[in-house]
Amino acid sequence: MNQLSCFNSSQLRTVRQARARAATLVSGYYCVAPREWQQMPYEVKTLRALDHSEVTDAALAQTVCYNFKRAAGSLVIQEGDLYRICLQDHRILDAMHHTPLKLGSLLTYVLTHELVHVVRFGQQLQRIDLPLELRDDEERKVEQTTRTILARAGDANLCQFFTNCLASPF
Repeated sequence: MNQLSCFNSSQLRTVRQARARAATLVSGYYCVAPREWQQMPYEVKTLRALDHSEVTDAALAQTVCYNFKRAAGSLVIQEGDLYRICLQDHRILDAMHHTPLKLGSLLTYVLTHELVHVVRFGQQLQRIDLPLELRDDEERKVEQTTRTILARAGDANLCQFFTNCLASPF
């Protein structure tokens, strides 16, 4: 991963801001109570923190699901799924050369899209192990939901981007 571009400290601050904005937009769209959202089992990782198996050149980000178990001795305190949003810094930074969007807007779009996946998986609106032949349809649904959420947010920069530039995915 050393040869791949990673976010710098200023860009990491932008990631945190975009994460907060996307979480607010997605939780508002799905009417998830703040307490329930805080317990949503997801995390966001950037390239430096990703395992080699979580790095891809096929997308700006991907969401992977891990099973977790918290125990105190033999007593299981909590177990379930953890959704890890794996931002692909190198792909996002490269996409910045091909889009008029600023990094914050692009990250808000990417994180909103991935958080829609998290909600759909976490609320069992969609299976995480969806057969390959059904994944394109699921991606279209998630993309449409993402656009609806962002249009309602009134981000003129993103709306213009969707209208003019997002004919094909990065």
